[in-house]
Amino acid sequence: MKRSVLNPLTTALCMAGIAGLPAIAQAQSDAVAGQPVQTLPAVTITGDREGYQPSSSTTATRTDTPSLQTPQNIQIVPQAVIRDQNALTPSEALRNVAGVQFDFGFNGSMQPLIILRGFPSASMTAMGPMSGMSTYYLDGSKVTGVPINMANVQSVEVIKGPSSVLYGRAEPGGLVNVVTKPISSVPEFSVEQTVGQRGLSRTAIEASGALNEDRTVRGRVAASYHTSNSIRDFVTDRLGAFNGSLAWVPDARTSVTATLDYTDQRYRTDYGVPAVGSRPADLPWSQQFNDSPYLSSAKTASFKLDVSHQLNDTWQIKAKFLSLRSDTSEMDISPYRVDLGAAMAPDQACPGTGNPLCRYYFYVRPNGRYQLDQFNTDLIGKFQTGDIGHTVLLGLDTYTSKKSGTTYFQQISAVDIYNPQLGGTPAFDAAMSMPTEIDDRNRWTSLYVQDQLALGNVFLTGALRHDRTSAIYAPPGTEPNKQSFTTPRLGAVWQFAPNQAIYVQYQDAVSANNGRDTVTRAPLAAERAKQFEIGHKIELFGGKLSSTVALYELTKRNRGGSVPIAVAPFYDTVTIGKARSRGVEWDVSGQLTKRLSLIASYAYTATEVTEDPTYQGKTLANVARHTASMWARYALDSQWAAAGGIFAQGQRQGDVGNTFQLPGYARVDAMLAYKFGLASSKASLQFNIDNVFNKKYYTGSHQFVQDWIKLGDPRTAKVTLRVDY
Repeated sequence: MKRSVLNPLTTALCMAGIAGLPAIAQAQSDAVAGQPVQTLPAVTITGDREGYQPSSSTTATRTDTPSLQTPQNIQIVPQAVIRDQNALTPSEALRNVAGVQFDFGFNGSMQPLIILRGFPSASMTAMGPMSGMSTYYLDGSKVTGVPINMANVQSVEVIKGPSSVLYGRAEPGGLVNVVTKPISSVPEFSVEQTVGQRGLSRTAIEASGALNEDRTVRGRVAASYHTSNSIRDFVTDRLGAFNGSLAWVPDARTSVTATLDYTDQRYRTDYGVPAVGSRPADLPWSQQFNDSPYLSSAKTASFKLDVSHQLNDTWQIKAKFLSLRSDTSEMDISPYRVDLGAAMAPDQACPGTGNPLCRYYFYVRPNGRYQLDQFNTDLIGKFQTGDIGHTVLLGLDTYTSKKSGTTYFQQISAVDIYNPQLGGTPAFDAAMSMPTEIDDRNRWTSLYVQDQLALGNVFLTGALRHDRTSAIYAPPGTEPNKQSFTTPRLGAVWQFAPNQAIYVQYQDAVSANNGRDTVTRAPLAAERAKQFEIGHKIELFGGKLSSTVALYELTKRNRGGSVPIAVAPFYDTVTIGKARSRGVEWDVSGQLTKRLSLIASYAYTATEVTEDPTYQGKTLANVARHTASMWARYALDSQWAAAGGIFAQGQRQGDVGNTFQLPGYARVDAMLAYKFGLASSKASLQFNIDNVFNKKYYTGSHQFVQDWIKLGDPRTAKVTLRVDY
């Protein structure tokens, strides 16, 4: 984010200008007398926004609406926080936001499975893959199972609560929108290098600016490569990325931007440790049991086109098209205490007690393909009817996604968790495996309308969306489940002072399609949700510090589940469940003083399964009642800055049956940074220590499996050199 600032150099220039007023007057007099006047070139003054105050966002309403007038809890992790914390993964950025927690994540550290207000971002209660690929939004478009390149991230937005009315089918806890770096209109070039313990390295290069004299054509290119190993045996992450953007901005009313992205991710998933009794097994920090002879991978290419045009003083049209293709190879070894009966030798069997563990090529997909196409157009009008101001949004949204590729299942060995013999796992053998074909498709076409009314200091929001959908996760030949939905959204804001407001809202939501009844093949109702929320927002110190307190109740119904039956396949998929989340969230971020910046959060989240024949009365997995974070940065002078923070979670239930618990923890991080001149450029050297006190803690577990409990990282030192030309 760039903005004009009055730094000492600017102040000196202004003072020089004031002192030179007599000379200017004399020059004007000379010009009248016919003498030539020398014209100086224009000077553009830019500066970095170092404070933690969030930038404006259009994500919650799809319109340019100030946060104080928006009846929803919106939190933004700005680039200044991401840089100071040296957040190299999405989870490291998201830990700053109240109510954000984490489930067990597959597909490497760049694709965390996020929990918002108690519910994961991908449904794992519906008929679908147990891997629960992470779902988030990239510049407002929904993507699944795609790595997040943090080197190209401008900010991370978290919209709390259901967002189906404006963004289509999604889990009700909220959405995470990753905002990528924009194209600059002035020349910029930077190089950044991070190195750290256990093979950590990230190199990032980017250049941006105008390509012609009148700045109507602008471009940006960026490339990065991230590699890291782990204290955890066999775990590795590699991510190479390239981004190229070209924009045409003929005037202030029109812009057209085309963007090409490519990422190449290679990883081996950390499957963590099993539970022993009611706690994670007490094993060495390094111990995990996925020693696959292969690295899994995802090679993803996307093309995005954004168009915006101001038709007149009242109406603006925006359109967005995204086409994404990904070639994947999922080849992890999954440890699992249940013997699934596919052992070919005695040493491949396990008793089901947790030691030894069976190990599987568990529905691996050597040659997978994921594709997504989305087109969205919004017509936005701002006008008055009498004393009432209107901001009207009319939208059309079409979305299709498909995942294909044969999956295989092969039982390979058993391992003693206290004395594992690893490193010699045999290669995958398709001839010894059970292949499975699955149709995995999702499509919707939607129309939505929203009207935001301004009545003095009262702001009302009403929205309605109608979806026609088709979805399937079943063997080929199964008829897709086709359904239509109409979902409402209502909200009100009373801005009772220039810098603060209270709000109330109700939202309905549609999440996963539950497929079909396993026995009768009848279509099942979709998972639905509703939420009531009230909150208070305040901005202090001229908008430099913002605070939001929210109180909510969120209920998800029609949760999918399996019940036992007497005939094959011995279970039936039905809609049997309901779960509720109630909580209080508090987020604050910005500048307390000229030198001190802060981002902090607290959340109380109480969850309960209210209807389910097996799990009624249980707490949702991986959801701590109490979570908190605080990170503060202090500028010692114009060159030196220091920062530190604490990130804490209470005890959480590890699975849907609440059979084991993950202990609470508090982790401390610290940073020291120094800015200096380097020839004609600006440079900074930054030193970060994560987990200063080397606290051993657990970040999450798989809600259906007792054997996949993921550990956090030990103490890690990182050094970053950044040069801006």
